[in-house]
Amino acid sequence: MLNQRELTGEEMVAKIMDYVEQRLPPDMSADEKRQALFRGIMDKLNELSASLQIRLGPIAKSLMMFRQNRDMNELFAEVQLPELSLKEKSLLYGRMLFKLLDDPDYVSYTTTNPKLLGNLPPKDVWFLTFFAFVTCKRTKGDNLLQLGCSGISSAGKSKLIESVLLTTAHQLLSSTSMSGGDAGVGR
Repeated sequence: MLNQRELTGEEMVAKIMDYVEQRLPPDMSADEKRQALFRGIMDKLNELSASLQIRLGPIAKSLMMFRQNRDMNELFAEVQLPELSLKEKSLLYGRMLFKLLDDPDYVSYTTTNPKLLGNLPPKDVWFLTFFAFVTCKRTKGDNLLQLGCSGISSAGKSKLIESVLLTTAHQLLSSTSMSGGDAGVGR
C-alpha cells in the first residue's frame, strides 16, 4: 500500500495539522479557520523545506478535506418518524380541514368587491370557486373570480388546497383528450 517514506510524510502532515489547529483562535468562522489552517500548515512545511512543502502540500490539502468531510458527517443525524396509522392520518386531516374551514384564529375569508358575491358569504364563494377550479376547465370570459388562499403556517393550506389543485392541473395538462381525459374534469 504505502511505503515507509509516504507513511512518514502523511504522519508528519497530520502532526503539523494538529499543531497548527491547536493554536488557532476559537472565535474564527469555519471558513476562516479552514483558510488559516491551510496557510499555517503550508508555512510550517515551508519552514522545514520548500521541496517538502511542494511534495507534501497536496497531501495536506487532501487530509484537510478528509477531516472536514468526516467532521461534517458526524454532525448529521438520522431522524426516524413513526408511521401514522390510517386513523391517525384521518384525525390529523380532519383537524387541518377544521382549521381551514372554521377556525378564525387561522383563516379568514374576505373580498374586495362584496357586490360580486351577491348574498353568499365569502367562505362559501371561496369553496365554490375552489371546486370549480378543481372540477371544471376554465374558459375565456367565464367570470370566475380569482382564487386566493393565505393564512398562518401549519393551517393545512398546502395539504388541503394546493396539492389537490396541482394534482388536477397535472392531470389536465398531461391529458390528451379535450374533455380532460382521465381527470374526469370538463365533463
